[in-house]
Amino acid sequence: MSAFPIKGSNGVRFVYYPDIQVDSVAVAGTFNHWNGDRHYMTPMEVARGWEIEIPIARGRHLYKLVVNGEAWIIDPLNPNVSEDGQNNSSFTVTEHGEVLIRTNEISKEHPGYMYDHFTAIESPEWIQKAVIYQLHTRAFTDKGFRGLSEKIDYFKDMGINTLWLMPFHEVGVQGRIGEYGDPYAVKDFYSIDPTFGTQEDLSDFITKAHANGIKVIMDWVLNRTSVDHILTRSHPEYFTRNDQDGIYYDVPGRDYFAGIEFRSREMREYILGAMKYWVVEFDFDGIRLDDSDITPYDFLVEIKHALQAVKEDLILISQAYDEYHGNPRILVREMMDGTLTQSDFIAIYNSYKYSFPKHALRMSWLEEKERSRAIDFFGEKGAGPAASILLTLEGVPCLMMGQEFNENTLETWASLFDEYKLNWNSFDAEMFEHYKYLIHLRTNHPAFWLGELEFIPNSEEKVLSYTRKHEDSTYLIVVNLSVDGLFVGFEQYETYIIDRATEVYRTGKDDYCQGEHSSSLWIGSYETIIYKLDS
Repeated sequence: MSAFPIKGSNGVRFVYYPDIQVDSVAVAGTFNHWNGDRHYMTPMEVARGWEIEIPIARGRHLYKLVVNGEAWIIDPLNPNVSEDGQNNSSFTVTEHGEVLIRTNEISKEHPGYMYDHFTAIESPEWIQKAVIYQLHTRAFTDKGFRGLSEKIDYFKDMGINTLWLMPFHEVGVQGRIGEYGDPYAVKDFYSIDPTFGTQEDLSDFITKAHANGIKVIMDWVLNRTSVDHILTRSHPEYFTRNDQDGIYYDVPGRDYFAGIEFRSREMREYILGAMKYWVVEFDFDGIRLDDSDITPYDFLVEIKHALQAVKEDLILISQAYDEYHGNPRILVREMMDGTLTQSDFIAIYNSYKYSFPKHALRMSWLEEKERSRAIDFFGEKGAGPAASILLTLEGVPCLMMGQEFNENTLETWASLFDEYKLNWNSFDAEMFEHYKYLIHLRTNHPAFWLGELEFIPNSEEKVLSYTRKHEDSTYLIVVNLSVDGLFVGFEQYETYIIDRATEVYRTGKDDYCQGEHSSSLWIGSYETIIYKLDS
């Protein structure tokens, strides 16, 4: 049976073959604002199935099937499931209407459509070598922007060179959940929550960050505002409307939001003007675009051209939940559990890499605002080797505030709706030093942000090994994701490790121990070993 969705004569064709009694099936996804009562399938004349064709614009799309109006399920015929923890089926529509579904057969030798047909626009060097630290000001410090200024030395000591500030604007009151509300329900794009400080405080913080070699990125809520945004009364035409002509956000359960009407040229100009204001007046270095995967593509292009006209090396980070991102979080966890082998990890990683346009720069993470803490997900012993992989693979690594010291109280961004502070008393100094070493290693050696990645096969299914090479610099990374200490064999690399290592970093307490052959080495439980090799 073929994987669906596929290209149909009038759009994208979805098919569902139930194994239970079904009275109705609908398709809900990013292309219809996750509305489960909009696109209903019809029964097939032959076979015991349901079908529908939906005109869908080009780009990445997520969806679920809504069975009998209640059960939201992934498409059993589509093998691609998103990695956002929400388990959505996923596909891409090309400019020619073709439907792309990633498979693990995609590789360097057999690249996917996007890799074959497109090359990414080159990013400024500063973001290529960035390690991003995401924080919410109120949760991170009691002193607002002044408190962030006082923490510059902390960031420098850790090696962080890029800070991502979660929304700091005033939050809407109508429909607010919790004491402070959702920070992504912005009431005024030009405002600052006064509890964070003043415009001068923010400007002073960014100036000090720049003086210390740290870039600053702001978070932008792109598709919606609070339902009581300052423009909803004066310019209701800027917002999406329901059948009763009321302002609303076309996503179920989000009544405190108002959707932006992108067909309004005036609203687009207003957003562009507000974005320019923060770049020009405060010298932000980039903007992270929240939910950009449901924003019209032509407006994303407008944003890029408008902002880079005022700051040439400004960067835009596009949020998109789909299975192509290939964040190491799930792959590492499944390799720890034994549900993925070493060769599985490599095949899946390469299928992600060669599904993107050539030279695409992807952000990677172990935890983010909608996911649980790394220490909870990987366990106390597993969080360290997971960090080793995050910071030595390709892409731009991103840390969530407190991740570097195993902070143990942040759950998701919903923690910020009420009074919440990071638990600095849970500070794990050993984990902090591990992150500190890895971040400095990455940001100071181009092998980790310009270098080629080559996976090195070894004898153990729960050990990952690979090199990062640039010019005359080569590093070999060996990470044990097993509770057991192991002798690891590298059969095709006689004395590869022993003879060429000039520097060694290892997290374990055991002394080096060579195996029966010179091509094998001992690696302790959940240990990381990083070798610098002579050329």
